Amino acid sequence: MLAMFLLFLLSEPTVAVEGARFGLMLWANRLLPSLLPFLILSQLLMKSGYLDAIMKKIRMTYPHFVLFAGNLFGFPMGAKLTVDLYEQKRLSQKEASLLFILSNQMSPAFVGGYILTQTLQRQDLIPVTYLILYAPSVCYALMRLHRLQIHDNCRDRSVCECKKSTSGLQMNIAVLDAGIMNSFEIMLKLGGYVMLFSVITAMCRHFLSSCPTVCTAISGVLEITGAVSTINDHFSNTYLKYIAILAATAFGGCSGIAQTASIIRTGQTRSDLSIAAYIRGRILIAATTALLAAWIYPLLSHH
Repeated sequence: MLAMFLLFLLSEPTVAVEGARFGLMLWANRLLPSLLPFLILSQLLMKSGYLDAIMKKIRMTYPHFVLFAGNLFGFPMGAKLTVDLYEQKRLSQKEASLLFILSNQMSPAFVGGYILTQTLQRQDLIPVTYLILYAPSVCYALMRLHRLQIHDNCRDRSVCECKKSTSGLQMNIAVLDAGIMNSFEIMLKLGGYVMLFSVITAMCRHFLSSCPTVCTAISGVLEITGAVSTINDHFSNTYLKYIAILAATAFGGCSGIAQTASIIRTGQTRSDLSIAAYIRGRILIAATTALLAAWIYPLLSHH
C-alpha cells in the first residue's frame, strides 16, 4: 500500500498536490476556525478548575456534559472531551467507552451549512436531518447513562466527585499557554490526517474515474467532505443521494476513525478505549441513519 502511494506521488504529482491542497484548505477554512476556539475553551476550563465549579453550580454530570457538548461542537470534540475527563477520573471506563462513540458526531453547523445548504440546497430538511442524525444516538446514550447511574449510587460527579474545589481555581498565563499549545497540537495532528486522506481520495478518483460507482463507494468511506461532494455528483436521484450522504456523514469516514484513534492513544486511554468498538459503533450508527432517512424522506416528499 505504501509503495502504491509513493508511486502515485511520483507519477502523478499534480493530482497529489491538488489533493493535498484541498485537504489543507478544508482544514484551514473549516476545521481550524470552527474547532480551535472550542478546543482552547475546553482546555482552559479543565486546566483552571472552572469546569468543576460550573458542573457543581448547574448540577450537571460530566457524562451528560460530554454527550451534549460533543454533539453540539462536533467531531472530534466528543472524543477529546471523553479522553480528558476520563484521565481526570471524571468518567468511568464504561461511560468513556460509550461516550467516545456516541458524542463524536459531525457538528450541526457542518451538516446544516455544508451538506444541506451548500451541497444539497435543501435548507427545509435541516430540522428533520438533525433528528435523524442526532436523536437516536443521544437517546440511546441517555438511557445507557441512566442505567449506569442506577448501578452506582454516587454517580453525580458534578457534586460527589468534584475533587477540585472552587478555592483551587486558577487562570494565569501558564494555564493559558498550556491550553493553547495543547489545542494547536491537536489541530495540527488533525490537519495531517485530513491532508493524507484527501490525497488518497484524489488517488482513487484518478485511477477509478472509469468506474464511478466504485469510486463513489470508496470515497464515501475515506473522508467525509470529499464523500459528500462525490456522492452529490454521482447520484441523480435525490432520494438515494440524501440517504447515501447521511449514512456517510454518520459513519465519519476512515479519516475520522484515524483521527479518533490518534486522540485516544494517550496515557491511560491507550488500553481502556477500543478503536475496534468505535468502528463497530460508527457502522451501526450509519446503518440506523440510512434506515431512518430511507423511511422519513418519502414522508416529507408526499407533503
